[in-house]
Amino acid sequence: MSVALVTGAAGGLGAAIAARLAQEHAVLLTDVDASRVADTAADLAASGAKVAHAVCDVARETSVEEAFAAAEEQLGEVDMPANVAGIGGVMTEFTTLTEEQWDRTFAVNTRGTFLTCRELVRRRAGRPGAIVNIASIGARLGWEGIADYGASKAAVLELTHTVARVGAPTGLRANAVMPGLIWTDMWRHATEWMIANDPEAAGASPEQVFASHVERMVPMKRPQTATDIAEAVAFLLSDKAANITGQTISVDGGVIMT
Repeated sequence: MSVALVTGAAGGLGAAIAARLAQEHAVLLTDVDASRVADTAADLAASGAKVAHAVCDVARETSVEEAFAAAEEQLGEVDMPANVAGIGGVMTEFTTLTEEQWDRTFAVNTRGTFLTCRELVRRRAGRPGAIVNIASIGARLGWEGIADYGASKAAVLELTHTVARVGAPTGLRANAVMPGLIWTDMWRHATEWMIANDPEAAGASPEQVFASHVERMVPMKRPQTATDIAEAVAFLLSDKAANITGQTISVDGGVIMT
């Protein structure tokens, strides 16, 4: 049985991806939130899935190394990480964006993805495997309020290309998924900022502001779901995608068209 490692798996998108992968693989769920990731793993185990969990701060090299070691000890060697851990949703005017916010966003979203990819490449030692990195349509939109987040996710796309080049000769694949508009804590925080700072959003609820963005931005006129993203990740990690590498798949209802 293949072993997947999912970062940011305590809840939301990460938990949905872990649950989908656990239908076919053993899965190590990791997160900085020890109690939530333990609860999420326990729920999956109760349904019969072969899972384990570990605390992991993806921005720290030693923490990533320890997570891979924990997976190997409890489940077997990791051969398919899904890099979901990320932070964002703090809408900030470009001229007031601080170095601290910029650095923290890159530490988690970009460095964290790099460290997990590098650890997989090192441990696979020239053998096949598959990686999926979660980016965002924010990497392509150039929104002022998320300059740090968008840039960090754009860097993830280019990192994915590099990992794909490195791994291709030995069958190690790397692809990225760009989720579209999903109602998550990140979007809730963003809509709350809009309500407080954008006269056009004043008086609306966060859900109403989100719905208006879906209506304006998404050609298919519906938000995306965690299940939509999880299915794309499961496909890209599977043998059905054996000849797909270095690609970015937008699961966004048509927001980004290439």
